[in-house]
Amino acid sequence: MFPDRLFKLAPLISPEMDCTEVTSADQLERPELRELFRLWKSKAGDRTAPSRTDIDVIELKPWLPHILLVDLMEQQADVRFRVIGTWIAEQVGRDDTGKTISEIGGTDRGKRILEEYYLAAIRFAPYRSCGTFFASAGAKSHLQAERLILPLSEDGRRCNKILSAIYFLNTDL
Repeated sequence: MFPDRLFKLAPLISPEMDCTEVTSADQLERPELRELFRLWKSKAGDRTAPSRTDIDVIELKPWLPHILLVDLMEQQADVRFRVIGTWIAEQVGRDDTGKTISEIGGTDRGKRILEEYYLAAIRFAPYRSCGTFFASAGAKSHLQAERLILPLSEDGRRCNKILSAIYFLNTDL
């Protein structure tokens, strides 16, 4: 189980963060994210969340370029990116697979992403996040992105990984 200090993170969620719990696929704008949410729900069954091993990588093929698989660190101070989709790597200008947010650089955006992941972990629930997309050249204010954040659990009691996907809202990319 994560230490008690994990639960102190919840009040630190940035007020400007547009991050809401997802209880229905209808809350998601992008059809790709709606389908990924439905797959996640079907794999969870009666459990709060599926485990990573419940989801075959072949089933994720339609979303692979847009997927992030993240390991949550025990002391909730960081996350490690296990998988970063090719589309995401192209958009940000690098592939940070295997790195932690602190290794990449502790920017305000990195802190916000960390908060979003741990919000889903603390609440043990899927979340939707929307906002300005940050790419290799900085913020692309004309591009809004929608991110789906899905908790995964090996033991059914705590979230130890996050499966996430991100798509632009105002383009077909």
